[in-house]
Amino acid sequence: MSLLSTFSLNQTSTFTTTDNALDNLTNGSYFDYGSGDFKHYFDYGSGDFKTYFVGPSTDFHWPYFNLNGYGHWAIVLAIAIIGTIGNILQFIMMSDSKLSSLSYSVYLKFLAVSDSLVLAENLWSNTQEEFHLPKFSNINDALCKIFVIFGFFTMMLSPWLVVGLTLDRFVCVRFPLTRGRFCTMKKAITVCSSMIAATIVLCFPSLVLSNFKYNKCLLSDEFTYYFMFIRLVMSSLLPCIVILTLNIVIIVSIKRSNAFRNTFIKNRADSMKDNSSRPLVLISVLAFITLMPIATSNAIAVPLSIFLETGQKVAALSATLWPAFHIVYLLNFAQNFFILMVSSQTYREIMKRKLRCFCGRRKQTRQNAPASGAAAAPPPPPPPTTCSTDNTDDISLAVVTCNTTRSETSVP
Repeated sequence: MSLLSTFSLNQTSTFTTTDNALDNLTNGSYFDYGSGDFKHYFDYGSGDFKTYFVGPSTDFHWPYFNLNGYGHWAIVLAIAIIGTIGNILQFIMMSDSKLSSLSYSVYLKFLAVSDSLVLAENLWSNTQEEFHLPKFSNINDALCKIFVIFGFFTMMLSPWLVVGLTLDRFVCVRFPLTRGRFCTMKKAITVCSSMIAATIVLCFPSLVLSNFKYNKCLLSDEFTYYFMFIRLVMSSLLPCIVILTLNIVIIVSIKRSNAFRNTFIKNRADSMKDNSSRPLVLISVLAFITLMPIATSNAIAVPLSIFLETGQKVAALSATLWPAFHIVYLLNFAQNFFILMVSSQTYREIMKRKLRCFCGRRKQTRQNAPASGAAAAPPPPPPPTTCSTDNTDDISLAVVTCNTTRSETSVP
């Protein structure tokens, strides 16, 4: 998806399509904002603005460092692998019988899938760029549109799923009497499905505004403006503002609730027990922190570089710092499982129990398998629990809780 478009500071309505050898470097669209000493380009693979310096310059050699390279790609690879494993474990944990009926488990399941898609898309985009691999989007028109829509979809969906999770916690904390009516699994599925449908609708313009011409996937000027608006506003600034506002109200409400409880509870430790809202609020707070750097950078650098001559150095610095901002941005899609593990003992116990149950089943399967060449022994009687052990006197808490009902164990 490469289209080289030069933009004059005196023209704010049209782009002029040109050809340049830089077109083969990345899957971005290039926009020359000014004197021609450096070029900004919009990378549709990662959804961000970058800078490429062309030829000698008397003014724009600054800044004198470059964070791109194999080191950046290696960090993206590590985040993608660790984050994907964490997202898989998060999906398994939220499928637990004590959690699957709760509303927030639905958001975390959808987030696990969506975040894994974002990590895979960014890893593939950076691998293409770093190793100059051929672009599948340049094969035919169908692949061109598929890759544009896929990048657009993954970029939009995850931030708004975090907004949905934050809104769910806001209703539970701020209006607890309505929790049973609004914070249900069916309502959560409806909200997530609506967000997916809205994202798909926003992807429709890319079907018309992206075309396969001259053996390349080309994006029209109208799509460029549309994509910039979606990237800067709908998938960055607006979700961050909503998350920040709701989290402020949630944190203030939790503090007031704790202060009120402490006036009636003598033992303060009892009032500070693990609360299901705290790990989830921490997820949305850290999502805001990781989304803000790249959103702020784009929101400041792009308008300045387009409309102000003096903003070119700001845009150059922002684009040069893009790899660092990109790493922080990717952490948002890899951190949720580890936040839950660190912030809540209850989630750790659930994960330990699941892992022990899985290991116990594998051990039992190996023991029941007949030896090669020997006659098959009659099947043993069924174990009393789903997670059996060899020594019934040393049954761990994890095994005991395998068949406990939801009412017997506190819900995180």
